[in-house]
Amino acid sequence: MDFLKHILLIGCFFLLSTTIFAQPYFQWHDSIPVKINGNSLTNPWAGGINFAQVSTIDMDLDGIKDLFIFDRTGNKIRTYINNGTANTVDYKYNPNYEALFPKLHDWALLLDFDGDGKEDIFSYSDLGGGFDVYKNVSSSGSGLQFQRIVTQQKSIYNPPSGSLINLYVSSVDIPAFSDIDNDGDIDVITFAITGTYLEYHKNMSKELYGTADSLKFQIANRCWGYAAENSLSNDFTLYDTCFGNISNPEFPVYDSEQRSSERHSGSCELCIDLDNDGDKEFIVGDVSFNNLTVLTNGGTSTNASFINDDVAFPFNYGGSAAVDLTLFPCAYYEDLDNDGKKDIIVSPNAPNASENYNSMLFYKNVGTNAVPLFQFQQSNLLQDNMIEVGEGAYPVLFDYDNDGLKDLFIGNYGYYNTLGFEKKIALFKNIGTPTMPEYELVTRDYNNYSVLGITNMIPAFGDLDGDGDADMLIGSNDGRIHYFQNIAAIGATANFVLSQANFKNSSNRIIDVGDVAAPQIVDVDNDGKNDIIIGARNGKLAYYKRSSTTGMPIVDSVTHFWGNVKVNQPFYSTGYSHPFFFKDNGVSKLLVGAESGYLRLYDHIDGNLNGPFTLVDSMYLNIWQGTRTAPNGADINNDGFLDLMVGNYQGGVAFYKGVSNIITVNEIHILNWNFNIYPNPATESFTIEMSNDLNNNYTIELFNVVGQKVNETFTSHKITTIKTEHLSQGIYFCKITNVVDKNSIVKKIILK
Repeated sequence: MDFLKHILLIGCFFLLSTTIFAQPYFQWHDSIPVKINGNSLTNPWAGGINFAQVSTIDMDLDGIKDLFIFDRTGNKIRTYINNGTANTVDYKYNPNYEALFPKLHDWALLLDFDGDGKEDIFSYSDLGGGFDVYKNVSSSGSGLQFQRIVTQQKSIYNPPSGSLINLYVSSVDIPAFSDIDNDGDIDVITFAITGTYLEYHKNMSKELYGTADSLKFQIANRCWGYAAENSLSNDFTLYDTCFGNISNPEFPVYDSEQRSSERHSGSCELCIDLDNDGDKEFIVGDVSFNNLTVLTNGGTSTNASFINDDVAFPFNYGGSAAVDLTLFPCAYYEDLDNDGKKDIIVSPNAPNASENYNSMLFYKNVGTNAVPLFQFQQSNLLQDNMIEVGEGAYPVLFDYDNDGLKDLFIGNYGYYNTLGFEKKIALFKNIGTPTMPEYELVTRDYNNYSVLGITNMIPAFGDLDGDGDADMLIGSNDGRIHYFQNIAAIGATANFVLSQANFKNSSNRIIDVGDVAAPQIVDVDNDGKNDIIIGARNGKLAYYKRSSTTGMPIVDSVTHFWGNVKVNQPFYSTGYSHPFFFKDNGVSKLLVGAESGYLRLYDHIDGNLNGPFTLVDSMYLNIWQGTRTAPNGADINNDGFLDLMVGNYQGGVAFYKGVSNIITVNEIHILNWNFNIYPNPATESFTIEMSNDLNNNYTIELFNVVGQKVNETFTSHKITTIKTEHLSQGIYFCKITNVVDKNSIVKKIILK
């Protein structure tokens, strides 16, 4: 990691001098302890989990399977390193591996399809209506790497001579990848596009080539197991006649049995041999339902026939509780506790519409892999060891009890329950020292504000009435802000009283930024009076200047498009801007969180409050915590550097420690050459063009974010093209060294 830090620090500077002033620099850190109910959290700053898809993979190449979490909220990947403690769930969050995975969306599962011992990626296709495959090409030399080998997997739908068309899977469905016929290669079970019958797509790799390293599918049965899911429920008709099946499908048809209930339009599937008879049972969760159904296979590995459906899985497979998880539970089959037996993990697949706080159910396998028995352990796996506030996390650092230590307040969109979201503000008190902060949860519902009915609570603190103590604003989902006056004596613990709901301007008009008001209280114009900046769903910033000195604050709009800031992604009407205005060595800077998840850094603010600000970096330090990020900062360890908290819509908070923004170099030397990289971001290749060169020879090295060299090229040409189709998507650093004078320049390149 030393090389990585060096690269990030020197960045793209080519003017080297004794002292170089850089932008503020932060490193993700997990060094600050956090306690809940007296228990120290293992991974407090892991960033939250809402709707998880769970796989295992050896990321650090130590021979132990680590944990890969793909969260439907923001398509965020979380990576955990397995400490390998026998019979124990023992993982340490490590975000350094996240950028080594390609950009994935909707769903992603890891499995070893080619038998090389390395898990590959199967994920919803960039083209839609199917899935892509990324082969794991990791090695001890290159580290963790993936190469896309399939874009929208095809299958023969009318074998043996039918044409190849995309093996259809929707963005909502999660198919089952399993060796159904026990021939050693991976087959696919998925619902037909009509959603009634299960399609069995047989992998012909073994039959065609004698190995499992290919993905050649053809449909073997349009009605696998001879069961049909009711179009209005998650119940099944068994022994169905399966109209429209292929010629000579697997099994003869028997009697019919039917049950019923309500409509659904999505399913997630898992195939496991639960009774050690050589064929696979089928486990399914459906949108609009809270249970998992298991269909018992009474056929064989080559002739499936479901003979029973059980809607209370896994109650009858271990005598433990059945899954009861609001909306669309999905099951994943992995060994989580290092006992060599695969367990069941269940999490919802319904973003914004299901449990988001106790949404990781863990069922331990107390049987064997041949005959598994699943006993319920907990509903908040991993979540119990991190800061987790449900959906949406909006952190603010504020010393509420005037003990000189910055405490941590976290507003949220809400904890899900069947009656609606419970909107609250959590308070983590700083129980550490001025140089060694430590946080402990005091309450999840500060001052019982949940009873106010404010939707999507986003707090901000600052003196608005001129009495020397900090007041509070709470932004809400309807675009309005609510003013709470601090009536405590100077130096006492804050005592906030709602002074004006739907805070108004001097003309008695309600301040309204449209939707999702994200306020910050700060003196923008350096006149000694705190003003208000407000982010909004539309991606812009509103600036309200305060004219009053004391008493009820009087504020008026200067602009609702402050600095021409708009953080929306191209073609998006929403941006969810969340401002954090701060001073860097006395110079005003602005960080803005966004729906994209990246932070944007702006400067050229001082003396330019009415003009457009300069966008310094749209992907600041490549900090990406998922969707709808919310930055806030303060120097919480008194080392002279600003520290940063970043909330996200998964309900967690990441801590980034501030480090030196001054780079010291031993000698002054101005390089007489430079280079440009284009296109950037790049896809399958990028071009390097030298400028001001003296026809020297250069070494071009490409490093990933953990400092591993992934490519090296020697060139004497002014223009050189570097092929990157073998590399995963993510951030890389291109280092070019002049062979003659040994000087180097490093620049960032993004591969999409």
